[in-house]
Amino acid sequence: MDERDLARLIWRFMEDGERLKLIPRSGWWYYGIKEPESVADHTLAVAMLTFVVASHLKRRGVAIDPYKATVMAVFHELGESRIGDIHLEARRYIPAGELDEAERKAYEEVVKVLGDVGEEILNLYGEFEGRGSNEALVVRAADKLELLFQALIYERHGYRTLQPFWDTAENRRDFFHFPLLKALYEALLSIKSEEGEDTKE
Repeated sequence: MDERDLARLIWRFMEDGERLKLIPRSGWWYYGIKEPESVADHTLAVAMLTFVVASHLKRRGVAIDPYKATVMAVFHELGESRIGDIHLEARRYIPAGELDEAERKAYEEVVKVLGDVGEEILNLYGEFEGRGSNEALVVRAADKLELLFQALIYERHGYRTLQPFWDTAENRRDFFHFPLLKALYEALLSIKSEEGEDTKE
């Protein structure tokens, strides 16, 4: 394949990637956020948090590659470019496994135009989904920590309907693999509590 053909395939792939900018995080509007962040907004924040956390873990002796983890974070929501973002409440009505299968199929279709590079991206996605490495565990945690941090930000802007995000056990599932992840979660709870006290005064 020459460069011109490859270039066109890369732009086909980027059409899906760019679509993430237009897809709202549906859980936020379900709970009343009028102009919620996009999937791309969330992905950027997860990637930043992932690199910082993974880099600190590496300095503490954990066997982890911060760059691999960050690439995994960049691509972790790519399947949503085809199926959209489906919030937890809606997931209760979808049989177990069907949504995961649909998202993987969408993911495969998006990356297949990239050939071997697409296979590399797909392998990272599989690792993420299966929690198959320290990198995947950190991205999984960063995905939910960023979600809760965004909830805190929306609460600062006056939204008072977001407690379900804090109460959902699935959102806390991956915070206990490393002490730093647990500390990040506990720090969020502490900040939320302090700010809640401030609003009562």
